[in-house]
Amino acid sequence: MNVLFTVSGIIAIVVLLIDFLLIFLWRFNFKKYSRRSSYHPRISILVAARNEEQNIEKCVHSLLHLNYPKDRYEILVGDDRSSDSTPEILKTLSGTYKQVSVHFIHNNKGSARGKANVLAHLAEIATGEFYFITDADCIVGKDWIQSLLAAHEEGVGITIGTTGVASTFQNMEWLLALGMLKVINDLGRPVTAMGNNMYITREAYDSVGGYASIPFSITEDYELFKQVSRKDFATRHVVAPDGHVMTQPVATLNQLMHQRKRWMNGAMQLPLPVVLLLLFQALYYPALVFTGLKIWWYGLSLLLLKSMVQAFFILLVGRRVGSPVPFFQLISFELYSGLVSVLTSVYYILPFKIKWKGRKY
Repeated sequence: MNVLFTVSGIIAIVVLLIDFLLIFLWRFNFKKYSRRSSYHPRISILVAARNEEQNIEKCVHSLLHLNYPKDRYEILVGDDRSSDSTPEILKTLSGTYKQVSVHFIHNNKGSARGKANVLAHLAEIATGEFYFITDADCIVGKDWIQSLLAAHEEGVGITIGTTGVASTFQNMEWLLALGMLKVINDLGRPVTAMGNNMYITREAYDSVGGYASIPFSITEDYELFKQVSRKDFATRHVVAPDGHVMTQPVATLNQLMHQRKRWMNGAMQLPLPVVLLLLFQALYYPALVFTGLKIWWYGLSLLLLKSMVQAFFILLVGRRVGSPVPFFQLISFELYSGLVSVLTSVYYILPFKIKWKGRKY
C-alpha cells in the first residue's frame, strides 16, 4: 500500500509540474504570425460530407462569405454516399452559387476510404496551390484563409488552426488539447494535423501521393501529417480568433466514446514522449484515488490544485481564440474530464469496432 501511495503521489506531482510547464511555455514561447494583406495564392477548399443535412448549408454559406478574392478560391464538396437529403441540398447550392462545385463519390481511390477517399477525389480535381480542409459540420470565420496563410513560408507543408465546439464541456476539452498541441508545436515538435481546420500545400500533398497512396487510417489527418513530415515539410499551428473554427458537439455518450476511441487509435501512434504525457494525464485520476484513500486531505489538495492550474490554462487558450469559458462550467470541468478520461480508457480496451459516419472500422 505504501509503494502504491508513493507511486500515485509521484504521478500526481509530475502531472502538476507538466501543467505548470505548459502555462510557462504558453506565456513565454508562444509563436504569433502576421497576416500579409497582399498575399492571395489560389486556394481550393475541400469538404467531405456524409449525412449532413442539418449542417452542410451553414458550412457552405460560411465559406462563401470569406474575406478573400472570389476569383482566387474554389469550394469543392464531395458527397460520401449520403442517405439523407444532403445530396439534394448540395445540388441546390451548386446550382445557385458558381463557386460551389459538388461531386458525388461512389468508388474508392487507391487505399483511401471514407472521408480520406472523398478528399482524395476532390484533391485530384482541385486547382489551388493550397488545399484548405474543413468538415461539413463546421462554420469558419471570414478571415479563416488569411489567418492560416499567415504561418506559411518556404518548407511549411501543413498549417492547422483551432476548433471550438458548440458545447461548453466539449469546448473546454478541445481548448485544453489544442493548447497542449500549440505548446508542443512551438517547441518545434509538431505531433498531428487537424482534419477540420487545416491547409496542406499541393506540393506537400503530391509528395506523398495523396490520400490514395498513403496507408488508410480512421485518423486520416494524423496519417497525412505523418507521411508529409517524413518528407521534411514543417507544420505550423495558428492560435488566433480568425483561425478558430466552430464545430457541432457529439450528441450522445455512445457517440462520444466512439469518437474518443478513434482519437485514441491515432494517439497511440504518436511519438513516445507524447504518449507518456497522455498516459500520465490518464493515470492522474486513479492516482488521486489512491492518495486520497491514504491521506484524504493530501488527495483533495492535489485535486484542487490540478483543477485550478488546468482551469487557468484553459482560460489562457480561450482568451487567445476569443472563446470565453463560463466560470461555473470551468470549476466543474475537472469532474467531467475525469469521468470521460476513465470511460475512454475502459472503452478503448473493449473489443468493439469504431462507428464513424455510419460505418464500422
